[in-house]
Amino acid sequence: MMKINVLQAKKAIGNEQTFEFVTSAEELAIEGETPWKSSVIHVEGKLINNGRVIAVEGMISANAQYQCSCCLEDFSANMEIPFSDNYQQAIDDEADLACYTGDEIDIADLVRESLILAEPLKSLCSETCRGLCPHCGINLNTAQCGCQGKLIDPRLAVLQKLLK
Repeated sequence: MMKINVLQAKKAIGNEQTFEFVTSAEELAIEGETPWKSSVIHVEGKLINNGRVIAVEGMISANAQYQCSCCLEDFSANMEIPFSDNYQQAIDDEADLACYTGDEIDIADLVRESLILAEPLKSLCSETCRGLCPHCGINLNTAQCGCQGKLIDPRLAVLQKLLK
């Protein structure tokens, strides 16, 4: 797992401690189809003793494999995903803070959640992706098709006469 020993940081308010992990989607128990499946996931960051809580912040670096939503081509993207959370010793019930017991904070859940939330709803291979021709299906990024620009649904062809 991804446990950080906080004994040194707990000694005084303001103490900082850095950490670094190398893991995988399998080790983080990310299930199902995930763009991180074959990637090495690098996690680095720091924790800061703020007195009542220990703040954990850092960056996740990974290479994600996607299929473009427009042209259906496979592509990879290097992702930099920030994460942060506040942890407190497990003594009272505060809903807005994560808790830890003993002298270790396990950040596996925080990293897993950050990765899942960073997955885009619509993945594009580039900002200028032209997609597929709706008529012949050719990839417009790699070739030009001979289809007419705007083919009209025959059921609506009568309405086109009104526009003339």
